[in-house]
Amino acid sequence: MTVLIIGFTAIVLLMIVVVTDVSKVFLVRRDLDATADGAVLAAANGLAAIYAQPAGDGNAEIDPDEARRLTADYLDEVAASNRFDGLDWSADVAGTTVTVRLTSSVDLPFAPPGWQSSADIASEAAAVVPIR
Repeated sequence: MTVLIIGFTAIVLLMIVVVTDVSKVFLVRRDLDATADGAVLAAANGLAAIYAQPAGDGNAEIDPDEARRLTADYLDEVAASNRFDGLDWSADVAGTTVTVRLTSSVDLPFAPPGWQSSADIASEAAAVVPIR
């Protein structure tokens, strides 16, 4: 009976560790997703204000440097580098679509021997620049 109680206790403790670590990663990933969505919308709306008039031969060429500047401004405004450990980001433009990719690492609350003490997460968001 003692062996059975010790075994079940070990299993319950392991489940608590796994659920806590996964929950932490999930919550940080959700926050990273929201930040990526905000950054891409800020870039797309900022670019739409700049390129309100189409070029004579169709859509205007969107400046990738301007998209990166608008993304960086948004990330600075929301203090993303303070909220996420090792935050790295990129902003790319393809046609009239802006894509923002954020990567970060999460320190796990529990790190049993042999397990990683952190997890890498990434989030990507895209938006079409509404050029009228």
